[in-house]
Formats: sequence, structure tokens, C-alpha cells
Amino acid sequence: MINQGKDVPEKTIVYFPHIEPKPISDERVNSILQKNTKKREWFTPHFYRCLPLTIGNQYGFSVVSEYDFEFVWDGGHNKESLSIFMGEEFQKEQLHPSVYSHFGQGIITVNLPFSLRTPPGVNLMTINPPNYVIPNITVMTGVVECDNLRRDFTFNLKVQIPGIRVQVTKGTPIAAFIPIPRYFADQFELKNAEDVFDEETINEEINATNDANIHRSTVELELPNQVGRFYFKGTDVYGNEFPDHQKP
Repeated sequence: MINQGKDVPEKTIVYFPHIEPKPISDERVNSILQKNTKKREWFTPHFYRCLPLTIGNQYGFSVVSEYDFEFVWDGGHNKESLSIFMGEEFQKEQLHPSVYSHFGQGIITVNLPFSLRTPPGVNLMTINPPNYVIPNITVMTGVVECDNLRRDFTFNLKVQIPGIRVQVTKGTPIAAFIPIPRYFADQFELKNAEDVFDEETINEEINATNDANIHRSTVELELPNQVGRFYFKGTDVYGNEFPDHQKP
């Protein structure tokens, strides 16, 4: 049994293709699941100067639509209140109907033709595709124990506004997921700095923040393209290098 004697290797997500009537090919899986990259079509060069956005773009994997489809929600609570219209390629190829109304409430359910398994203690968290804008859709966040799950799971997209017909084209990222250690986020709590550090340390950090803001306001007027360069390079305003800094 997986993860009870035969573990998924660390830093690996394994997929188990379903048989639909025929086995799902690696090529098809790789067309549906794509590791996120830093590029976004709507980004201008200015956005890529922001390291948090550029790193965020690369987090996790996106679920990409296999075919064109359209949807419109009439605002009702029943399954029938959400109408989904499949494109010609879906009809021609007789693909598995992986996009449908299952829960009602204006929710589009996406069911993938394979199961995912993670190493022991690793969950998958469903999210919006990082910095992709999907008209009239919000991906519902769920945390799934994919190290223990011996079946598939669904991605669910909440339609925001009724009465608007939206077209989703083939190749559009419609959902995403990131691996997270189980219990990791649960263990954190918020504390006042005064409950953790001495006064000297606190004042040192406050001064560093103030000096960074002064530098930022000065540079913003003279060299706007250099704003945020300290963070990008992995140093503070005084030039001290951070020991562990992620580059794009």
C-alpha cells in the first residue's frame, strides 16, 4: 500500500492515470498539469521587477483546460442553475466530461482523469492559478491529504456573478495546487514583538524599516526603476546579505 511500506519519494507527486475507456497517456497528463513558470502574458517588464510576484508565479502546478467551454449561472442554488456548454473538440474527441455542475450554488466542478499521491505528511492545497485572471471565477481553496487519498479529488470553481456568459479556451489555467507539509501552517500564531525580543533588537528592526522607507521615497523620485532592488538582491538597506534568498 502506498505510503504504508512503499512511500512516494520526497519532492515527488505521483499520478495514477484512470482508464476511461483507454488508459490516459503521459502526454495528456502533461497537457493538463503544468508546472507554473514566472511568465504571464499580461505582465509588463515592471511586474518582473517585483520578486514576490515573480516567485509567486512559479509556485505549484496549474490545471489547464483540455477543451473550450462556456458557462453561465442564473443565480440559483440548484445544479441546473449552472449551464455549461462544451466546445466542438470535446464532442468530437468524446473526452471525459471533467467540467460539470455537481454541487449547485453556481460551482463548476473539475474532475481530472487521474489520481495524485504525495509523500507521507504532504497535503495538496487547491488555489487560483497564481496571477492568472479567470473571468468570473474564483477557485475554492481546499486542503487534501493526498498521501492518504486512494482516489481522485475535484477542483471547484465558484462563479461570482450570475447572468454573464463566459468562454474558457483550451489551454487556459483554470485551477492550481501547491504541496504543503501537514500541520505546518496550523502551528503558527501571532505575537507582539515585545513578547519575543528585547528592546534593543526591536528598535534596530524599526530603524531599519524607517531607513528603508526613507531610501525608497528618495529613490522613487530620482531612480524609479531601482525601487525594491535591495529586496530583489537579497540585502537590507545597509547592504547586509540574507543567508537564504530565493532568486526568480
